[in-house]
Amino acid sequence: MIKAFLLDMNQKDLYKLSSMLQHTGKVNVIGMSAYPENVVDKIVLLQPDVLFLDLQLPGQQGMVVAERVKKKLPDIQIVIVTESKQHALWAFDQDIVDYVLKPLEEVRLGQSLERLHKGS
Repeated sequence: MIKAFLLDMNQKDLYKLSSMLQHTGKVNVIGMSAYPENVVDKIVLLQPDVLFLDLQLPGQQGMVVAERVKKKLPDIQIVIVTESKQHALWAFDQDIVDYVLKPLEEVRLGQSLERLHKGS
């Protein structure tokens, strides 16, 4: 079972993603947050296998969170779940496993989980 942490400032999207992931039977959501402040320490403490991260956080906080988490947990896999394509090149330069655009679709999320499985 994949242990996941979710970070998205949109509560509706956060709970939708959590529900979709748990429904697959392959993912255990061990933590989630709508607030980027102090989230890196929480993620490091919980040691998830994957971070599902929305980059649409104030300023550049989404990218900063991704970089800090990768520094502290080099083996963590990160999946970007966002509304914009604008940071796709940055994401792949950072060795991000997948870049999923909202609105979330079950088929696309399933493809992302397959990539996680291959990467582990």
